[in-house]
Amino acid sequence: MLIVSTLALLIASFMSSGNISAITDMQAEQAFFIASAGMESYLELLEADADWATPPAVFTNQAFGNGTFTITYSNQATDSIDVTSTGKVTGWDGNSVQRVITQHITKAAGAGTTFADFALFYGGGNGSIDTDINRNQTIAGDIFIKGNLDIGRNCTITGNVSATGEISVGNGTNISGDTTEYASQTVTQPTLTTTYYDSLITTASGQPAGNRTFEAEAISGTVYVNGNAIIKDYINGSGTIVVTGSVDIKSEVDIGDNITVVSDGTLLMRVNGTVGKSVTFYSSSDIDLRAGIVLGSGAGAGEGVILLSPGDVVLGNNTTITGFVFGDDVTIGTNLDLTGNLSGNRFDSLGQGGDLTKDNTKVNHSSIQGFNTGLSITLTTSLWREAL
Repeated sequence: MLIVSTLALLIASFMSSGNISAITDMQAEQAFFIASAGMESYLELLEADADWATPPAVFTNQAFGNGTFTITYSNQATDSIDVTSTGKVTGWDGNSVQRVITQHITKAAGAGTTFADFALFYGGGNGSIDTDINRNQTIAGDIFIKGNLDIGRNCTITGNVSATGEISVGNGTNISGDTTEYASQTVTQPTLTTTYYDSLITTASGQPAGNRTFEAEAISGTVYVNGNAIIKDYINGSGTIVVTGSVDIKSEVDIGDNITVVSDGTLLMRVNGTVGKSVTFYSSSDIDLRAGIVLGSGAGAGEGVILLSPGDVVLGNNTTITGFVFGDDVTIGTNLDLTGNLSGNRFDSLGQGGDLTKDNTKVNHSSIQGFNTGLSITLTTSLWREAL
């Protein structure tokens, strides 16, 4: 009897050990797949980041399935980085199993550069345009024009200047970087799809017909106008105005923070107005800002003003803007003061006396409805290994 009992205990012990081993193996396999998922998640972030010298934020104990993954990196440079992903599964008994995988990731030198890395980037059209940057400009940032470029005298440009056609430079102008004529366009032209805005305008067209005047008014939510709109004195609050016709913003009007104006017709803002932070102006037709308008003053990261149109954009003399301008043909008057980016299909002219500073932090371009930044990065992975 003692021998039989002892044998039974031994068999039970082996069976228990076998079950535990099987469970451990299963958890180890799960941890491996979780580590792999963590690696894929971080690779997606790298695909959206042009400069890995300052890599995207990592994941720490990020829940996934029945475990977690943690990402770390090392040897980071602009175009290469080593990434480690640790997958971890904790069993019912409180014991954990983890698997650690490491990869070396690279991208082509300069890959991930977008229009937002330029002060002025105009890469649309057929390249036949002649762009004029008139005299006495101070521009901090690179310039690219698809077409010919004429830079007036006594300009100071801190950056590289390139065009697909001829470049002429006036007397007394200093360009700190390279000046490249007949350049290849290596950066993808950003594009605007209007579907989102068209849908808003269609909704507005279903409302009772009638024009509306906004005067000294706080708005909230979305206000639809099936007609033309006039704005006087000021509007504030946090909301969106959608207009099937034109928008006429009268002189010396104050547009408060967090306002969006969408117009199917011309969006006109008359002289000496002010526009707050996190404001978007969109027109299906064209945007026309007259002289002396200040937009986005004091805007921090992500708080800049957005002027957006598949049609033309005109900025009058003495415009001050912190933010981003995008249009089909863009024309700007004298004494522009810009902190941000200018882009579009074609750049007609920049009046004399401007002061432009490239700053791609003022607007989160990838969050703009219907706007494709053109960012495209192909990753190459190598040296895969599992760390023990």
